Amino acid sequence: MSTSNTDAPSLSRVTRPAPKRLRILIVDGDETSLEKARQALQTVLTAKLKYAATAAAASALVASERFDLVVVDAAVTGGFALLKEIKDRHRWVATLVVSDDQSPSFMRQIVKCQIDGLLFRPLSREEFVEQVMLLAFAVSARRKRQQKRVLAIGAHPDDVEIGCGGALAKHHAAGDLLHILTLSRGSAGGDINVRTVEARHAASLLGAELHMGTLVDTRITDGRETVALIEEVIRQMQPTHVYTHCNEDTHQDHRAVHAATLVAAHDVPNVYCYQSPSATVDFKPQRFVDITDFIGAKLQAIDVYGSQTERMAALEPDAIVSTARYWGRFAGQILAEPLRVVRQSDSEDGRAFDKAGLGRVSLRKQA
Repeated sequence: MSTSNTDAPSLSRVTRPAPKRLRILIVDGDETSLEKARQALQTVLTAKLKYAATAAAASALVASERFDLVVVDAAVTGGFALLKEIKDRHRWVATLVVSDDQSPSFMRQIVKCQIDGLLFRPLSREEFVEQVMLLAFAVSARRKRQQKRVLAIGAHPDDVEIGCGGALAKHHAAGDLLHILTLSRGSAGGDINVRTVEARHAASLLGAELHMGTLVDTRITDGRETVALIEEVIRQMQPTHVYTHCNEDTHQDHRAVHAATLVAAHDVPNVYCYQSPSATVDFKPQRFVDITDFIGAKLQAIDVYGSQTERMAALEPDAIVSTARYWGRFAGQILAEPLRVVRQSDSEDGRAFDKAGLGRVSLRKQA
């Protein structure tokens, strides 16, 4: 709804991603294994099960969907390569191997795959369920330790998608928790109802929870009301990373949000400023996020804002890609988003990667 100058600013949650069930992929040449797993787990876990008959099919599924656990029959051709690929590329996916083979050569191969659990046949239903639950809790605990909590702040709908949409898509692909805070409904740029719907759709595409304020477009200040709205979201989610407008910008709302964010996010360990189309040549980035693999997601999120793309040449796909290509050359990347660093405690790659796996491999055999 619209707001007048005398209205008290408010904040609402517009989009909240639905809670996820435990997702398990069964990789086995025998499709009856899927039904056996479903029957075993249905009384103890809320899980979504999928099946792949080959390592190649499993690899494609893991690349396109998010799984918590992959259960692999060791007899599947290419199974060892699949297990190594999962550990190299999908750090929060647990791996459980089921095998008839207990030979020394098999054990040497399986250890190299850094698996998280191992069961030998014959095994009972109770044994299988116990191991799945153990790994499910372990991957959840590791996610909580390593998952980034990211808050992207913009004055108007579409600001964060333009400035750091690729970085947000990259965070989402890594499994990080995303929130977008849009402080106004963008009344100066069009119908606020249309823009709210667009913002909701874009946030959904990026996998983010959307918070929308009711500050007055073109009249946002860096005062207490703006700081308070930002502080409220920070209090709720305790972000590890904040993205906001830069101060080198010709739009007064953008500068005000930048200043208010620095006050509200004084305890956040990583704070970055992104570039808007209205930023000036004084914007001097020190960090460049490689978005080569995520430019499609960024373009898709921006395209949702049809009310703006029809009237702003800066939002045309060619302009977005050309800008990313320009900044990519400064860091040896094809396409990049530039960020000015306010504060950074992260490593340059933004992530500490634990190659040790979820913990000690569990070896279980039915007596």
